[in-house]
Amino acid sequence: MKAHILITNNETFPVCRDRLFWGIGTPDAPSIFGEWINHQNSRKPYLKMLVDMSGIDKGDLVFLYERRVGFHGVYKVKSELFFDIRKITNREGLMVDEKWPLRILLENVYFFPKPVPEDLLFSTPRYENVFWIWAYRKNQGPRGCNTITPEAAEALIELLVKVNGSDIKYAKFDPYVPTSLKQIVFSFRNDGGRLLLEDFLRGYILRNLKEESLKQIFGPKEDIEWYANNIPYHITQKNIDILVFHKNFKYTNVPLRYKYSVVELKKDIAKPSDISQLIRYAQWTVGRLADSETEMIQPILIASGFSNDCIKKANETDFNNRGIILSQYKVITDKKINFENLNS
Repeated sequence: MKAHILITNNETFPVCRDRLFWGIGTPDAPSIFGEWINHQNSRKPYLKMLVDMSGIDKGDLVFLYERRVGFHGVYKVKSELFFDIRKITNREGLMVDEKWPLRILLENVYFFPKPVPEDLLFSTPRYENVFWIWAYRKNQGPRGCNTITPEAAEALIELLVKVNGSDIKYAKFDPYVPTSLKQIVFSFRNDGGRLLLEDFLRGYILRNLKEESLKQIFGPKEDIEWYANNIPYHITQKNIDILVFHKNFKYTNVPLRYKYSVVELKKDIAKPSDISQLIRYAQWTVGRLADSETEMIQPILIASGFSNDCIKKANETDFNNRGIILSQYKVITDKKINFENLNS
């Protein structure tokens, strides 16, 4: 189960709640989608927002976080990601405008009138342990879309029930109908098969993680339980590029989470220092998520190429018996990337 906390404030929350959608942008957001992809400057926020939203799928759970108020829920993603600059108002006249053009439609699952105050997420040791991803993200700075783990999603629903007792019927829903629901497909520039920005690689993988072309890296798509990008693993600006949980029902009477894939991305040639960085992330995952079971971790390094010293260091690293997957990407067209495992 994938779930996301999406940020609103006292003005945007009532509109998102009543009109059953959510949007993201900035005050100077371009009104033309092509301008959201800045091929030369990675500091522009638009592409990073688009990549974050690329990890949201139809059917995912959503909780709306109203700043300085708390968490509202429970919603489900009803549409693919789309682009719309139309202004939207609710019955009270509050408006979300063209500054927030990257949007998804929502459907209500359970309507709880009282939000969960943020301090309840850290009111017990169990909750503190479950909501680590939110705590680290908050310390790093604001982010519109925040993917949370299945355990955190279950705990947030639990807290909504504890605060409210039960859900109620809400009479003010007036679903917003967009002018177009055309699915977003973004292209990317490359230089001789190498991407100009790492965000393009991250976004492509998130959108295609369960496709056959990535099976050699991530295994059977039916076993992919959860995934997210830019996972904070420290209160400083340190993030795992992509983290994947793997689970199956084949061999036990209960769902068995059997692997965590820890992924480091490099748009250029990978160096030995990139192996060291990947192992640090893998070691953190062992302690935080895998209950000290090192063999549950699959380190993966994806790059446009690998120096000889990098390959040597990967082969000599004895982190666990799985070894490190080295996968080389190559841009085929402005919308397609191929991957080849060097040690498959």
